[in-house]
Amino acid sequence: MINEQQTSVPQVPTHWLFGCVPEFRKDALDALMNYATYGDVVKVRYGLLVDLIKRQRGTAAYLLSHPEDIKHVLATNDRNYRRIEFPPAAKRVFGQGLITSEDPLHRKQRRMTQPYFHRQRIVSYAEIMVQKTQQHIQGWRDGATVNVAQEMMQLTLSVACKAFFNMDLTDKTNELTRAVTVGQHHIIRQFRSFIAMLTPEFIPTKNNVRFRKAIRKLDDTIYGIIQTRRASGERPNDVLSMLLDARDEEGHPMSDQQVRDETLTLFLAGHDTTANALSWTWYLLSRHPEVESRLLGELKEVLSGRLPTVADVPKLVYTEMVFAEALRLYPPGYLLSRTALGNDLLPGGITIPQGADVWLCPYLVHRDPRVWPEPERFDPERFNPEAKEGRHLYAYFPFGGGSRMCIGESFAKMEGVLLIATIAQRFKMTLLSGQTVVPEPLVTLRPKHGVQVQLCKRS
Repeated sequence: MINEQQTSVPQVPTHWLFGCVPEFRKDALDALMNYATYGDVVKVRYGLLVDLIKRQRGTAAYLLSHPEDIKHVLATNDRNYRRIEFPPAAKRVFGQGLITSEDPLHRKQRRMTQPYFHRQRIVSYAEIMVQKTQQHIQGWRDGATVNVAQEMMQLTLSVACKAFFNMDLTDKTNELTRAVTVGQHHIIRQFRSFIAMLTPEFIPTKNNVRFRKAIRKLDDTIYGIIQTRRASGERPNDVLSMLLDARDEEGHPMSDQQVRDETLTLFLAGHDTTANALSWTWYLLSRHPEVESRLLGELKEVLSGRLPTVADVPKLVYTEMVFAEALRLYPPGYLLSRTALGNDLLPGGITIPQGADVWLCPYLVHRDPRVWPEPERFDPERFNPEAKEGRHLYAYFPFGGGSRMCIGESFAKMEGVLLIATIAQRFKMTLLSGQTVVPEPLVTLRPKHGVQVQLCKRS
């Protein structure tokens, strides 16, 4: 990221046939960071093979690194951009849910789901979050070694199931989180491999077989939930009831397929991103005892050892700053992609041609030293009120922005604060030596191989 203004677009040197795919397969995050050194707007060729597949010359993506250009694409002129085309595996997982759909369906879905993420509704989920956390950590033992990334996946999954669908799937969390992981690997495999992308799902390759089993597990679970609720005739005030009772303009209910797509989207998005953010939070706290000490001081002052409630969230200022800084360094949604519907002039003076893809990378922008001094340093003070004042809104966008901003932002922020406050009071986590914790950019940014810690119960 070297220029405030650009008059021309530098093109990153990539492989003539495979374009940027080899670099992405090797290390996608490193590739993106390297591309950005060429300028605030750079052109990344997809290569001759994609040109032939799409029957179009010069297929490319434009990586944007300046907050003003990012704001333009996500908010100011978002109507000129649609989601990038998803690979077949993503469509199999999410169908036509909120993540993958386009307008006008997306606007309709968002209007329908929005009431369940309004402030008053979010507040009602706080008790569930704390209760599920307390139940989960009751199984932890002093001195035990756990993969805290896996623990957070199980915990946030149980919270999402209870909050959104009024169900307890504790006995299925292990197999469901495994199925989600298989699905993520397969989606990214198709993004980064032409062979995987073009291999039909019915061909029994090892990866296809694993993916079909994972989809069956997710489908069986979600369709089972839908059928059980339909058969019971009960309608508790939750998201699933809202989906089953929804009617279109002609009075027709949603098909089971559409209910499945919406349910599975909320089911996955409602736990996976927060679980990853919390995993990185515990990793960072274990490496920065001075931050952990200040966090514990705030928890002692505000809570005095009791469980947190929704009324405590505004008082847990430093706890929220810790979570925000973890999201800066390791944003779960590390790369957003759009396709231009028409030619578009960016604020910086560069024209994005019709049909071109645009990449917006929070992981990259959150490390811009022009905005974030010593960007690799874990420093929650970056999010005190004085530090935030004057910072460009789109210099920090872990939840996206504009009309497609993550609908669960408030839910995730409150869940992060409450879970950190509940767990940190009761357990200290010490990072096991000998392990290398590195980010794995799947659909979301996960710690590769997890985070192994030793639990120490606090007195």
